[in-house]
Order: sequence, then structure tokens, then C-alpha cells
Amino acid sequence: MRKLFFIFILFSLFYSCNDGEIIVTDFNFEASNLNNCGGPGAYIFYNINNSLSAESISLILETSDVLFFESGTIEYVLNGDTYVVNYRKYDGDITDSYFCSNIPPTSPSVSIEYLGASGIALLTTIVTRDDEDGIEEDPESNLDTDNDGLLNYFDNDDDGDNVPTVNELGAGFLSGNNEFPIDTDNDGIFDYLDIDDDEDTILTRYEDANGDLDPTNDFTGTSDVPDYLTPAIANSNVIDQYRIHSYQITSDIELVINNLVLVNGSEEITKETMILGNKSGVIDGTISVIPDFN
Repeated sequence: MRKLFFIFILFSLFYSCNDGEIIVTDFNFEASNLNNCGGPGAYIFYNINNSLSAESISLILETSDVLFFESGTIEYVLNGDTYVVNYRKYDGDITDSYFCSNIPPTSPSVSIEYLGASGIALLTTIVTRDDEDGIEEDPESNLDTDNDGLLNYFDNDDDGDNVPTVNELGAGFLSGNNEFPIDTDNDGIFDYLDIDDDEDTILTRYEDANGDLDPTNDFTGTSDVPDYLTPAIANSNVIDQYRIHSYQITSDIELVINNLVLVNGSEEITKETMILGNKSGVIDGTISVIPDFN
């Protein structure tokens, strides 16, 4: 009986049978080492282990899908063409540039390569959005007060009046000294949810005399209170347009391949569950958008 041994850290073993099938008991890739590059058209995910002998496992997804922006799990069935897994060993250490450089390096050389014959890749994404507007809101809620397509928990102008929510809460509420946000006209609707803050029958959004999509800088006469908060001033400038909205977004991923079969000639490596790893902050930044006016 022929036996093949591939030595990993912790001395993971491959056992072979007469028909060439090899059963893998373990791989030694750190889950936190998962990395990625590319984008729509060709995403590359890879995990590198240079601890003893250099090795990598990688997944290429040739898809037009725009990944990482929505929470959920997407399934890709390996086909050896557009969804491809490679396991490789090298004659020297490798770096991220091996996978992500526009011109792949010529070294190190691949000493052993197995290709994914079958398996199902599961890419799980967890997306967090936050408008940082001073209001704690349920990210599971589908509430969209102004129907602008941005749910309240990541809409920094919840009522669509072109006055950012954080500017309609009041310093006392933001500091924790007041239990409730401001309600200028005492109509039972907090300003940040009230489309007519002073109840003068003119929408707050329309009390924008200079038309710059900012009602907070429009004053009549010598008043130091903007028109949209002055019930005695009811000038209207019809503006059915939203200002730029911004929110923070972070995206974390986990990549698992189930029922993985890797082949090299007549030899097979099988793995019921192969965890390629996880990565935090695949996306970590600010998104700015002007919502469509409905």
C-alpha cells in the first residue's frame, strides 16, 4: 500500500488507499489569515501559511455580483472554470502580491498543486450600517419614515426635510440631560420626524429661501432663528430634492467550502468542511448618496 505524507504544522496527515484517494484529516490555515482582492468580474480569496513549508489555498469567483454590501450567505458550486479552488505548495514563502499583483511574480515556484474538482463555497457576509445621527435605532427594522429608500437606522435625515437628524435632537438630548428630543411646535412629533417643524403649514424643506438644500441658514430680517423654526415666517420655496446623505458601513465575511474534493492526477484530497477563514472590515468606510425623491 502506497502512503503519501504531506507535513503541515501540527503534522496533519494525508492517508492514501490503493485507488489513489487521499483523506485529509486537517489543514493548518489560520482562519484570521483570509484575505481578498479583485472585484466584480473576478474576486480572489486566499489564505497563506508560511509557517513551515509555504502553502496556500485560494478561491476565484468570476462573477458580476457586487459582493460585501448586503448581509447573507451566497452559494457558489465549484465548476473548475469560473468558480475555482487551488491548493498549492511552493519552494519559498509567498506574499499577497502572488495573488493580487497585476503582474504575478515569477517566484516562488509551485511544487505541488491540487485543483478543486467539486465542492460548494459559502460566502457569508455581515454588513453593519450606521448613520451616527445620535438616535439608537433597530437595524432589523424596515422603517423608512421619509420613503427615500434609506431605512431610518442608516438615514441621517430621517424625515427628509434636509435638516440632518443630529441637528434636530437638541444639545440636551445628545448630552443625555434631556430624556426626549426637541419638539419645537409641541405637536407630539419630534423635530427629527416632523416635516413641518414650526407648524406654519410650510414644509421645513420648503423654508429654504436660498435654495441650497439647507434650511438651517435661511433667516428673515434680523432674527437669529431660522425660518423653518419660526411659525410667524411662512415663506415657501418649493424644493423637492434631497441633500447628500452619508452613513458608515463595515462588512465582515466568512468563507467555507463544503464537500471539497481536490485532485492532482489520480490523487484526491477530500474535506467535508474546509474553512478558508474570515476577515473583518472587507469594507470599512463612508457611503454618500443623494436619495431619489419620490
